[in-house]
Amino acid sequence: MIRFQSSSYSLKSRLLSIFPILFGLFILSSCSGGIEKEDLVGTWIGTDFNFEQKEGGEMAAMIEGGRLLHEDGKLELNEDGSFRIFAGKGDLNGLGTWEVSGKDLIMNYDVGEVTKYEILSLTSDELITKHEVSFESPLGNIAGTITLTYKR
Repeated sequence: MIRFQSSSYSLKSRLLSIFPILFGLFILSSCSGGIEKEDLVGTWIGTDFNFEQKEGGEMAAMIEGGRLLHEDGKLELNEDGSFRIFAGKGDLNGLGTWEVSGKDLIMNYDVGEVTKYEILSLTSDELITKHEVSFESPLGNIAGTITLTYKR
């Protein structure tokens, strides 16, 4: 009789320990592993531009130029995988194709350039990305991180 009670208790505790494991597996399987393309489709308006310089000379004019291009500019991400970027004054500033890979927005510009933007935050009405930049200037190599904020 004592042996039977011990086995019954052991069986109950094993069964009860399975429920948290099953619940955890259910939660993991219902979570998305990345950002869905459909979440990005639409027109985004640039609201904030931040350049964190890591290398090179003072480039205040270049930073201000980047801000003018981005703020109030438009990023159109179309369902067919094409995109267009318009500067703050409405001039076309880039076009090509785009795709999502995990938490990265990959932009393939028609001029052959590919830029990978890490998506820091995405809600139904706000998108925040960052990407590394590096280029040669008369003052030497300029490098840093650009963080862009958009509103839908």
